[in-house]
Amino acid sequence: MDLRQATIRLARADEAQAIAILSRDTIEAGLPWRWQPPEITRFIQSERHNVIVTPSDAELTGFAVMSYSERDAYLALLAVAPVARRTGLARRLLGWLLKTADIAGIATISVELREDNLAALRLYEEAGFFEHNRKAGGYYGRVNQVCMRLALRPPESSI
Repeated sequence: MDLRQATIRLARADEAQAIAILSRDTIEAGLPWRWQPPEITRFIQSERHNVIVTPSDAELTGFAVMSYSERDAYLALLAVAPVARRTGLARRLLGWLLKTADIAGIATISVELREDNLAALRLYEEAGFFEHNRKAGGYYGRVNQVCMRLALRPPESSI
């Protein structure tokens, strides 16, 4: 599957179910299903979030959800369907979000991920994120959590 030119666009409310299922089956595998369709719909409709997707003819191949505050952003979810892995799609989704955050004047982006997700750790490290914390059992006491951050701008001076 060639996804180098796949369209990345903002999600529509009617895609919330597919996004939630992909999250459940990939990011949340083995954990309680937290990111269900109503929550994803709220994100899609929110002015404080970007929900982006890469649709294909047969299925959703990838998505990401990022929330924004005045100077910081939090990458809540990023997933690629198994059929679309190792195609550079996750890197493209992350790049779209990083460019959007930079244009919006965001100073830092935070992300939390499963310690056992080595592909995601590598993706974020290659993008310049650094680990700033680990939480033992951070996901429902079952999976350790790695907290990472990327500085897009220097911190504002307090002078």
